[in-house]
Amino acid sequence: MSDKAARPDSEAARAELAGEEFGTALRRLRLERGLSMRALAQRLGYSAHSVFSDIEAGRRIPSESLTGSYEECFGLPPGTLLPLRRRALADRARRLTDRPAVAAAPSAPAPSAPSAPPVAPAPPVAPGTARAVPGGGPHRPPAPDSVLDAAARLAVAVLSRTRVVVDRWRG
Repeated sequence: MSDKAARPDSEAARAELAGEEFGTALRRLRLERGLSMRALAQRLGYSAHSVFSDIEAGRRIPSESLTGSYEECFGLPPGTLLPLRRRALADRARRLTDRPAVAAAPSAPAPSAPSAPPVAPAPPVAPGTARAVPGGGPHRPPAPDSVLDAAARLAVAVLSRTRVVVDRWRG
């Protein structure tokens, strides 16, 4: 467990613990049934077990469909694991969107750099017109028709080439 998780009073620790709690529950269910991660991966149709390692460690939250597959594999009623998943998702969202707490103000104000003038928002750009791109150079989005025309030409070329090959093969 990380240093953050060792301090349960911090918001980051609670969010980390929710993901770990879900992962620990899944690990316990797997071990109670005597399954290795590889065997679980095989039963759930995965070729590798690394995703299950990340889930059990709390580094990843399984999708709703994978959560349902876990329930089916472990013989649990549908929806049993969903509350744990929802809590882990909510805690992760809160952790990713909450701003860090502002530290106590220092005793003497720090010298501030001169502030730059506010930047006006860019005017709207009509579709198909050039606009400046950060880093220099104009950027003109391709016209949808030209993209579709190029895709159609490529498809026709591939199909004609395929027809020639098939005709030669049939002989």
